[in-house]
Amino acid sequence: MTRLAVLAATATLVFASSALALGGSVYARISADWGTHGVVKVTVLSNHSFNGTVNTTCGTAVNQTQPLSNWTDDAVSHQNRVDMQFDISAAGSGASCTITVMDGHKLLAQQQFVSV
Repeated sequence: MTRLAVLAATATLVFASSALALGGSVYARISADWGTHGVVKVTVLSNHSFNGTVNTTCGTAVNQTQPLSNWTDDAVSHQNRVDMQFDISAAGSGASCTITVMDGHKLLAQQQFVSV
């Protein structure tokens, strides 16, 4: 009977670990608005709040990083949300820019745009 209880407990643990592995991985989605001259407004949505960074580069003129903090609950998307903005005026109009979201060591999302 003890052996059966140990087997059942082990099977439950394996099942729970598998379920977490299937649906529990962290992701990030970027929404960006670069329609205002010299500014890009970035929103990051994720299924988990995590300590990471958002980096915006525009050639060699702009290279800015901000921490992902102050996560809020987005009631519409049912996800965690962070809003921030970057000053990209030094890049000028027509620069090739990239927004990158990292969780510390792993690239979670990336988006490219041309500054206005």
